[in-house]
Amino acid sequence: MFFMLNLPARIVRLFDSNTSPGEVAAGVCLGMFLGFVPLNGPMVVVLIGCFFVFRINRLAVMLVLPIFKLLYVMGVYRLADTVGGFMLISADFMAGFWRIITHLPVLALLELNNTLVSGGLAISFILTVPVYFGAKKVIVVGREKYFSRIKGSKFVLWFKKMPLVNKILPLIGRLRRG
Repeated sequence: MFFMLNLPARIVRLFDSNTSPGEVAAGVCLGMFLGFVPLNGPMVVVLIGCFFVFRINRLAVMLVLPIFKLLYVMGVYRLADTVGGFMLISADFMAGFWRIITHLPVLALLELNNTLVSGGLAISFILTVPVYFGAKKVIVVGREKYFSRIKGSKFVLWFKKMPLVNKILPLIGRLRRG
């Protein structure tokens, strides 16, 4: 519940933070990978490992993951299944590649022989470059044009004056830190 009360502040913090636009865009791309892959397999463990190991904006991942997962549920899974089926079954030129990948000790455990996993990864790899540069452009333009307006808007000023925000949320933040 407190996350939802703090959500506008988190979005404003995303534009105000000292992180580079590249880190935010990398977070958006990781959110896309997590969104286009089924969340019940070992591939998710690898992607969550990337969440903790690489220098990305974790807030961006958490904000865009529901958007990409919603797109996945609304129909991208059909495209992922079709692309994965083509790559695994119909593309004879990839048979040697899949034979090697599925027989390697660690990679065999990642369920790359699942059409939804391989198709979702393929779609994510194809969309990585446009999504990265698009997200980077949105962050740069957003910081230049809209952040000062958002920071000084009546809603943000009203939100900051709320007793709950002024008293309780900073206390919760201090309790989490130590």
